[in-house]
Amino acid sequence: MKQKKILLAILVLVMLTALSGCKKNESAFTIGTWNENVFENTWLNMKFEIPKDWSLATDEEIAQLMDLGAEAIDLEGSGSDLLKKVAEIKNVYGFLAYSPDSTSNIQLVYENLALTLGGTKYTENDYIESVTNLMLNNSAIEYTVEDQSTVQIAGRDFELLRLSIYEGAYYQDFYCHKVDNYMVNIVASYLADNQEDMKDILSKITVFDK
Repeated sequence: MKQKKILLAILVLVMLTALSGCKKNESAFTIGTWNENVFENTWLNMKFEIPKDWSLATDEEIAQLMDLGAEAIDLEGSGSDLLKKVAEIKNVYGFLAYSPDSTSNIQLVYENLALTLGGTKYTENDYIESVTNLMLNNSAIEYTVEDQSTVQIAGRDFELLRLSIYEGAYYQDFYCHKVDNYMVNIVASYLADNQEDMKDILSKITVFDK
C-alpha cells in the first residue's frame, strides 16, 4: 500500500539519483531536523512548514522503495563522523511528506555533486537541463514542460522546472539551488485541482529564524 501511495514521488527520487552538480562546505552541511511539523535547516537558513495532517515517509521506507542499502540511511551521529557518512552518499534525503489522500507530496533532496566527475561545475541551469532531458526521455510517462523560470524561495534564487503528465491532470515542480558542493532540490507533486494548496505550502518555506 505504501509503495502505491508514493509511487510518483519515488519515481522522482530515482530519476534524481542519475543526476549531478554542486559545491560544498563540509563543516557547515547539515541534513536538518524536525520541530513538530516544521523542518529546519541551519545550513540552508531555511525552514519548511508541512501541514499537520500530512504524513512523513521514514528513511527506512524510502530506502526500501528505492532498494537502497542500509548505509544510505544510517545517518545517526554528529560532527566529523556524520559528515564522513554524508560525503560518501550521492543523494541525501531531508524528507518526503505526503497528503492524507496521497495525491500530493513534497520532498527535499540534497545531491552531492562532488561524487560525479565534473559535477561541481554544474550550474542550476545545467542541472535543470539534465532533469528536463531525463524526464522527457522517460518512456514510462509522457511529460510536458509547462514552465521554466527563476523564482525566489526564502530569499534564494531557485531554478524552476514545471512538468505536467496525464494531459495536465498532474504536475511535478522541480526547484533547484546550488549551495557549496550540493544541489538542493525541492520537488512538489500534485493534482491540478490541488495547485493552490501546493502554492500555499511552498509560500510557507521561509528563512530560518535563529
